[in-house]
Formats: sequence, C-alpha cells, structure tokens
Amino acid sequence: MPADRSTAIRRDSIPSQAEEFVRNLILDGTLGAGERLNEVALAESIGISRGPLREAIKRLSGQGYLTMEAHRGAFVKSYEPREIVDLYELRSALELYAVRLTVERASDESLTILADRLAEESERIRHYEDQPQSEPYVAELDFHQQLVALSGNRAIQDQLADAIHKLYIALRPTRRTPTRMAHAVAAHLEVLDRVRQRDADGALALLTEHMRDSMDNSLSVMGLSATAGADRSDDR
Repeated sequence: MPADRSTAIRRDSIPSQAEEFVRNLILDGTLGAGERLNEVALAESIGISRGPLREAIKRLSGQGYLTMEAHRGAFVKSYEPREIVDLYELRSALELYAVRLTVERASDESLTILADRLAEESERIRHYEDQPQSEPYVAELDFHQQLVALSGNRAIQDQLADAIHKLYIALRPTRRTPTRMAHAVAAHLEVLDRVRQRDADGALALLTEHMRDSMDNSLSVMGLSATAGADRSDDR
C-alpha cells in the first residue's frame, strides 16, 4: 500500500474517514476488482487500528463495494454480467423518469448551460479524435447525472448515484476510444435538444436507445454480452 496515503485522520470520525479512504482506493483503481484487502497494511497506511477499519469495511460491503468471504476476508466487488445488466436496468428506470421531470421543471437557462458544457466537450474530443487516447467508459455518466439533477428530485439523484458508483466499479477497466466518446456526446446533444424543446417522449425514446447502446458496447468491451446477463436460470 502506498506510504504517501497515510494522511492524518481526525479521531472524532475515524470509521467514516477510513470508509472514504478505502472507497477512494477502489474508485481510483488502486484496489482492483477481486482483490483481497490486506487489513494490516491498510490500517498501517491510514494510521488507525483494525477495529475502525473493519467497521469501515462492513459499511462498504453493505454499499456493494466489497464482498465478505468467511475465513478469507474482504474482497473488492467483482460484478457478474447479469449484475451489470441489472444495474443498467435500474439506472434506466430512474433516469428515464427523472428526465421526464427535467422536461417539466428545468429552466431554459440551466439547460442552456448544460448544452454549452456539451459543446465544449465535443470540441475537446475533436482535438484528439485521431489520436490513440481514451478515457474510462464511465466518464460519460457525468452528463446523465447533470441531466437528472435538473429534475429536482433528490431521492432519484441519490439512488442513481448509488447505481452509478457500482457501475463505475464494474466498468472501470473499460476504455472509450475518441470515436466512441464523440458518438456519446452526439447522442447526449440529441437528447438534450429534445429536452430543450420540451419533447418528453422524443427525449425518452432517444435516451432509451442511447443507454441500450451504452450497455451493449460496455459489455462487448469487457468480452461479455447482454444475453449472459439475461440468463435467470438460477431463479435468484
């Protein structure tokens, strides 16, 4: 574990700060999917005892970041294809309803600001479209969160954030090429255009197609398929 992460922890909220510390290690890829947590090394790196660390690990397990195995310890969650499909379906259900609210509630000014951000993103991508650069596939989720935030429904935003955090873990190893990035931004612009026209049905139709394409592509990049996720033969 990198020694430079041993920043001071306030004693009044040790478990909460340890939870944030470990969560960040997962989200930034320091701890990879399926990796076992070394409690001794983590505790030493943070500068705390193993008791508060175990409390943090228990919380993160409940949030879906970690899995616990008897007599083996905690492991970074590794998602199965069907779990990824489930998360996409949950995300779609939340997002599609939220966008209908956004059509009804968002101000013209806030939608213009979002459109300007997308235009800047499109221009940024054009500057290196022919270069072999890429970024994490989950980077495109930022637009979706901004669009949902304009719905004004805090409960939906919180639930969506949880689903997106889990998708982040599942999709973190995947990368988007500049071509895919440009394709995503173009789809976002089309959806936002319908939202600005207050065309809820049109926006939802485009968003549904875009999210299906996003799911199929991310699964394909991981060497998986949506049909694998649709197999419910275990009757879970």
